[in-house]
Amino acid sequence: MKLRNYDKNQSNSYCLGVYPTIELFKYKPESIIEVFINPKGQNNLGVKEIIKLATKHNVRVEEGQKVLMRLSGKENVYAGARFSKYVSPLANDRPHIVLVNPENMGNLGTIIRTMHAFGYKNLALTRPAVDIFDPKVIRASMGSAFAVNFEYFDKLTDYATKYGRELYLFTPKGNITLEELTQKKLSSPAKSSFVFGSESSGFSAKELELGENVKIDFSKDIDSLNLSIAAGIVLHSFKLI
Repeated sequence: MKLRNYDKNQSNSYCLGVYPTIELFKYKPESIIEVFINPKGQNNLGVKEIIKLATKHNVRVEEGQKVLMRLSGKENVYAGARFSKYVSPLANDRPHIVLVNPENMGNLGTIIRTMHAFGYKNLALTRPAVDIFDPKVIRASMGSAFAVNFEYFDKLTDYATKYGRELYLFTPKGNITLEELTQKKLSSPAKSSFVFGSESSGFSAKELELGENVKIDFSKDIDSLNLSIAAGIVLHSFKLI
């Protein structure tokens, strides 16, 4: 069967790279359809581990040098997998990260990886938004995308209505600083959501009314922080590990 390039309307996606594929086996083995191996990587320890995992989970292994090259655009990708998309609802008894209209695949992948590093497993996104199943997001997350629960919403108000949580919106217009928030502590950590606006437009005035507005102090020599950097600072400040 000839595999098509990724299409967000399809029911399956691709995971490209040795480490992301191992993470896919670790967190979502039941979703894996088949594995592709590049013969050039046959002596790679990670590739050998993937073959063992595929045998354990009864997953078909195919020689896929050309497939991997076409899907990734690179010659040095030694392994990958095709998997079925899945639903992974948010846990309401744990803190959430919320991204409003995230636009950049690299930023989304980096934020997911950082969430995973600091113990966060629940991610809400409001549309329009990057597709979490896009192979570029999965690669940027180094497979951490398979470790988090996620849910899409049409608007931030829809999320707020469904989950009824304390929202902390990070914005240069904040009335308290991140440092002040960490010092006073969250009133209900498990029911708290850290919300970040889009890369290009931040929050609307209506969205800012939905929760406490918090700012991250930084030098006046710059006008803003990259979204993934800002999220990383907050996640580290309230790390769960």
